[in-house]
Amino acid sequence: MKNIQKDFEKNGYIVAPGNKDLLNQIRKTIFSNIKNIKKIKNKSDDQENITKIFNNFHKIIKLKDLNALRFNIYKKINTKKIFSKIYYEIAKEYLDQLVGNELSMQKKINLSIQMPKDKDSLLDLHSDIYAGESPFQVVVWIPLVDAYETKSMFFTNPKSNKKMNEQLLTTDKFTTKKMYDQNKKNFNFLNVKFGDILIFSPIILHGNTVNKTKETRFSLNCRFKSLLSPYDVTVKSHRNIPNFYRPLNIKPMTKIGFNYLKKYSL
Repeated sequence: MKNIQKDFEKNGYIVAPGNKDLLNQIRKTIFSNIKNIKKIKNKSDDQENITKIFNNFHKIIKLKDLNALRFNIYKKINTKKIFSKIYYEIAKEYLDQLVGNELSMQKKINLSIQMPKDKDSLLDLHSDIYAGESPFQVVVWIPLVDAYETKSMFFTNPKSNKKMNEQLLTTDKFTTKKMYDQNKKNFNFLNVKFGDILIFSPIILHGNTVNKTKETRFSLNCRFKSLLSPYDVTVKSHRNIPNFYRPLNIKPMTKIGFNYLKKYSL
């Protein structure tokens, strides 16, 4: 296996194989929720059928109804602790190497559905730290279908990332859209097949554009960070425990220490 730590430090992200059985399990859960909400002719949860329905979802639902359905599924998956547990287990091998084994996990797992030519699901060029998220976290992004070209996300060339971040944060010369338009050669769309997972730093610039393929993209994302690493680093925000994160894998001494300080009750 490639050197996960070295590749992550070099690029700001890694694309690596996830546990296919667990990935199939969470995909079946999403599909099951869709079946309960939307009438689908072929209700078989065979993986080949799920792939076909997800890729062609724009033929099943109207764009105006998409966000309501997405939010409905989002609420349902986040009421099940087992869903979060499986999500973590899919990435655990890599999180142990990149972040550590004493973690905090985002309380809500996000679901994204981007249909072809949909201009309402755009995520302009950005770095997550602009929204007050911790530079010590990672994002675990899981596509539920093959993500490629404009059906995927673009990421900055690591060599250009620092300079562009500084320009966006310290000058009024660029908007994020202008930065992307003038530096398209420095961004690459990642090819992330179903079965692989993408883990990236919040510092690296990324985003998406209009999906110009003929397929719909389903993807999930969730954030993890070392339990004892700083929160609210750049701006005061709600991205902390217990508002945004929940403790995960707490060692006994950490629990004793926190309870002694009475800062958190873990």
